[in-house]
Amino acid sequence: MRSLAPLALFAALLSTAPADDVTKRVEFKKGSDHAILTGKITGRDSVLYKLNAKDKQFLQVTVLPEGKSADFNIYIPGRGPGDEALYTSATGGMKYLGQLYKTGDHTISIFQNRAAARRGEVAEYKLMVRVTDKQPVDEEVPATGPVPQKVIDDCLAELRKQVGNETGMKVISSKRGENSFIIDVKVDSAEKPWRCYHDGTKCTGAEYQGEG
Repeated sequence: MRSLAPLALFAALLSTAPADDVTKRVEFKKGSDHAILTGKITGRDSVLYKLNAKDKQFLQVTVLPEGKSADFNIYIPGRGPGDEALYTSATGGMKYLGQLYKTGDHTISIFQNRAAARRGEVAEYKLMVRVTDKQPVDEEVPATGPVPQKVIDDCLAELRKQVGNETGMKVISSKRGENSFIIDVKVDSAEKPWRCYHDGTKCTGAEYQGEG
């Protein structure tokens, strides 16, 4: 029995080890701004699609799974699974459209949700990727509805960290963007407004809309 124990332990480790990521390069045909790819993932498998795109270009990603278990994340150049994602379908849905802010290889990771992965399910999917220099004309209308007060409060708190507590602030615009809430704030000490982005859970950035 002692001779079988190491083999049993080794088999158990293999069965629980995460699957390796498969990496593929997204290539557009000459004269085309998009590509359509199909694939299949099983259990904990995942596929990483590498796509070279430039700062200021628009990226559109749509994943159509045969089942409901497939998800995808998008990562900026230099990041990948395990890092903070630019976009997650689990919270934003199966279609992404946004303007990029960094040049290089962006990564689209397709994987199954945890429950399906544990059960070893199989998910077939179709991935549609599009990159354009101008904003696509078929952009979806942003979601409507009031912006939660927590989102506004979080943004004001974030701005106070950057401009100081003693500066007066006034919210001049709050709306739902395609992938985040956008809050514009007039700060007494600044000529132009500040803009804050919030993903519904936390602030994801704040930037001054003027020079300097």
